[in-house]
Amino acid sequence: MTYAYTPSNYSTIIRTLILWLLSNIGGTLWLTLDFAYERLEDYPIALMVGLTAALTSLAIVPLVVPFFVLMSRLQADWPRRTVALTGIILFFLLANQVLLGLIPMNSVAELLPFSLPYGIAAVLGVLWLYGPARHVAAPSQRTR
Repeated sequence: MTYAYTPSNYSTIIRTLILWLLSNIGGTLWLTLDFAYERLEDYPIALMVGLTAALTSLAIVPLVVPFFVLMSRLQADWPRRTVALTGIILFFLLANQVLLGLIPMNSVAELLPFSLPYGIAAVLGVLWLYGPARHVAAPSQRTR
């Protein structure tokens, strides 16, 4: 299956990479502060979790454009913000399943304290990227 290049796909890819960056920085910062709060020397654990989360979520990034194309065909009347929030939740669940195979944890409940900051940062990133203040008005046509 091939996808034609469109400005919408380009915008989706750029927003996805921005969202990937924001969620990983936000989640890692949150975990670092949480780990270093009680014992300052525990911050490398949070940084390693951040690196693992970044690599895992980067592997999921190429699925975003096909997801938006599929969702636009199935639910054409949904706003992009709703589609993006749905995608974040689905990809968060997928990333947690991938992480369970990569790290020695037995269940999602054990993994959630490490992955939830990234999920919350991603949701906040979607709300910011697709929020009403981020809509750009069409350029006005000047008549001469």
